Formats: sequence, structure tokens, C-alpha cells
Amino acid sequence: MRSETIKTPSAAARAEAAVWIARLHGPNRTLEVEAGFRKWLEEDSERAAAFELMTDTWEKVAILRRNPSDVISGWQRMGIRLSPTRAVISFSATILVAVVATLLYIHSSAVTTGIGEQRTLSLEDGTRVYLNTNTRAVVHYDKNTRRVDLQNGEAMFEVAKRPDWPFVVTAGDRQIRALGTEFIVRRDDDELMVTLVEGRVTVSPVGAGESMAAEKEVLNPGQRLTFVGASKPKLDNPPIEKVTAWQRGQVAFDDTPLPEAISEMNRYSKIRLVLTLDASSVSHVHISGLFRAGDSEDFAQAIAKTYSLELRRSKSELVLAETESTSSSRLTPDN
Repeated sequence: MRSETIKTPSAAARAEAAVWIARLHGPNRTLEVEAGFRKWLEEDSERAAAFELMTDTWEKVAILRRNPSDVISGWQRMGIRLSPTRAVISFSATILVAVVATLLYIHSSAVTTGIGEQRTLSLEDGTRVYLNTNTRAVVHYDKNTRRVDLQNGEAMFEVAKRPDWPFVVTAGDRQIRALGTEFIVRRDDDELMVTLVEGRVTVSPVGAGESMAAEKEVLNPGQRLTFVGASKPKLDNPPIEKVTAWQRGQVAFDDTPLPEAISEMNRYSKIRLVLTLDASSVSHVHISGLFRAGDSEDFAQAIAKTYSLELRRSKSELVLAETESTSSSRLTPDN
């Protein structure tokens, strides 16, 4: 697991990145412009972080893509006379993006992990964030709030105690608010899980005010709150050592259905596990035990040996398939 201290790109780097974004999205994009951008990006490692940050900002200012002329109109209402040419619109968009970035994302940066990769971040207030496989988070710090937007994946937060500076994690349409707390947030497609290790957190809809206080959930240590689509959230108490197994490079299963176990192992490896048996054959098969994260081969061998399955290998897949002894009956352990 890599450990690093997150640094905010300088104002100069952010401004340069804003100009490049406008050029790349403008009407005069050419191969020469693209080559110049790649050269600029390679000259300084800070520029990649600045470009990622500014791209995130550009995407949030969706009005620029829908109707750039509105930018010109807005400036004209302020008494600034501009010719509505494409060049001026592009320039105005650049300025607006730079201003938005400066005002809203002074302490902001995006961090990611690839499949099978983990990272540890030390934020400027002393908070530590542990990112699991295939995760993306954007850190937004300003004078009022410490905020992290978990866009996908899983992260564990050890929050530095600052009662005067709230710490909020946003994941989809939910926000988790904490002070001096240790908790885990996992976001997969339409599923969101919040597990409290110690301290206290509240989970509520994004933008919830006092009128929505009834929708706030308060977690106690050891509790996990799970949201799946529009269904009512589920509260349980999983073994914490199994929820945090990924920090030790392990994947823990506790009576987990085989298809779910395979899906979990696939989070950590580019070599995909594939089960070709029909659902009725494996509906009763549940897996318990510890496996090394990313070691799909060891997992597949164990399942194949236990249930007398054939293991077929390719460069990108490990296929678990039935044999003659399993094709006509339900899958049972080979004793």
C-alpha cells in the first residue's frame, strides 16, 4: 500500500490547466495542440493533478457545454461588452473555469487507485484516508468544511479531531458527517455501505436540513448501514476484522454465496473469475474463509478442488466449469 501526503496544485498550475482545457474543448483543436498539451503535461508531475482537478471543475460547469453564449450574456449584463465570437466564448469559458476553481476548490485534489492497488493519504489536517482497489475520491477543503467526494470504490477514514471544522464524506445521494471518527464507506453501482469502526457518524441525504432530520441515521461503533437502490436501508453488525480485511491484503468471506464471493475477488484482479454453472446449481453454495486479495488463481483452485469443477485458464480469465460428475447433480463438496 502506497503512502503519501496529498498536495494541492498551485494556482499557476491550475490556471495553465484551465487554458489547456479550453483549447482542447475549443473549435481550433489540432494535432499540434494535442502534442503541445502532452509535452506540457510531461514536464511537471504537478500538472497532471492540476489538469484532473480542472477537468472535474469544467464538468461541473455544465452550462458552458450546453450554451456558452450565456457566459457572454452574463458578462454583458455586468457592463462588459464582448463580441460573441467563438474565440471570445472560449476565452470567457477559460476565465470562468479558473475563477470557479480558485473560489471553490482552493484545497481540492482527486486521488485514484487502479484494480488491485491501494493507497494511504495524509491530508493537511492530519486525517488519514486509506483507499482500496479501484477507487476515486475528490478532496475539497475550505475554511468551512472538510469534504471528500467518494465517486466510486472503498475508503477508510481516520478523521483528525477538529470540532470547529466539520468533516463530511459524500457518496452518491448520501453524506456522512463525522468528528474524530474512524469509518469505512464503500460505493458500488447502486449499493452504498457505511461501517463505523469507532466514534460517531450521522448518515443523511445530501442537502438534508432540519426538516429532514427524521431521515438521518446515527451509527454506533460496529454498525453497518447498507443502501441498495430505493430499498429501505439495512442495519447490521458485521465482524469488523472482516470488513477491514482488505487493509491486511485479505478478502474475508463469512457464509457468502459463491457468485458474490467471485464478484468480490474480481475487484482485486484484472484476471476475471467466471462461473459457467447455472444459478440453481450453486444457489446453496456459500464460501467462508480468508483469501489473498488479488490471488484469483488460489481462490479458483480451492473452489475447483472442493466442488470437483474444471478450471480453465486464459490470459484474462479463470473459468470454473462443470465436469461430467457435476453436470447432472447439485454442486456438493468433494470429501
